[in-house]
Amino acid sequence: MPVMKKRGIRQVEIPSASMADIAFLLLIFFMVATTIDTDKGIGLILPPEGDTPIEIAKKNITTIVIDPHGSVLIDNKEVDIRSIKGISENLILNNPKIIFSVKAHPRCRYDKYVAVLDQLKQAKATRISIAE
Repeated sequence: MPVMKKRGIRQVEIPSASMADIAFLLLIFFMVATTIDTDKGIGLILPPEGDTPIEIAKKNITTIVIDPHGSVLIDNKEVDIRSIKGISENLILNNPKIIFSVKAHPRCRYDKYVAVLDQLKQAKATRISIAE
């Protein structure tokens, strides 16, 4: 009688020799295929050196002052930072040539200053003067 050998349970393996190659290719694919949205911020156009100052009518200037405590005043009226966008949009609708002059006290918090500039950017204000 022939003797039958017992077959052992076969071990199943996933070949891992090329896993690093696959991970590297996926990484390169996603780096190439992904677009990164960058916020360009507020574009500044600086005047050329040596130019004489241009006179601007007072009706075309709106002054925004940030005091050391973080309070914001638009034309000497205290407003909440979140309402600057709406106020600015109305001013732009009434006068498209409006210039926003932002003055910040040296001891005001930087985040308040950035918040005011962000509100002006959201209102699509294109004429912003950063005063000393």
